[in-house]
Amino acid sequence: MDRHEEAVMQLLTANGETFVAPRYEVTEGWQCPAFVVLRPARRQVYVVEVSASGYPLGLVNRLNERVERWYAPLLPQLQSLGITTADWSVGCLVFVRSDQIGWLKERVKDASGVHVLSLEQASSNWNWDDAVWTSEMDFETGQIPQRGSLQGQITH
Repeated sequence: MDRHEEAVMQLLTANGETFVAPRYEVTEGWQCPAFVVLRPARRQVYVVEVSASGYPLGLVNRLNERVERWYAPLLPQLQSLGITTADWSVGCLVFVRSDQIGWLKERVKDASGVHVLSLEQASSNWNWDDAVWTSEMDFETGQIPQRGSLQGQITH
């Protein structure tokens, strides 16, 4: 696990109710995501990817195949293990450099359920708003609440 993944893991678990499985092998022979994340209180499963690349083309390809390659096998696996039930939602959290967010969003064919967040903000725990440390933290806003910003949010 590299330092960027460690920073994202700290962000994901700061609320005290999120569980992280690093490099969970969803399907044999296909690249493992950085994390599979469970948030039982909200009945959510996330596949998480982290990239500090200046040109994350491989990530775009994985995101465009996420439903077939990650979601389709993952949800039945978790249900058969008794970890989740059919009513849990699934989504994808992607942490990339701020200068790559727009580039990445333009290349994902169907961005429904894909939430792209700033790797720099994820790595700046000293600047996180207090909301990050609570059950109110919502990863699906596409933003990480920052101290001193409007309503704890960074606006783009």
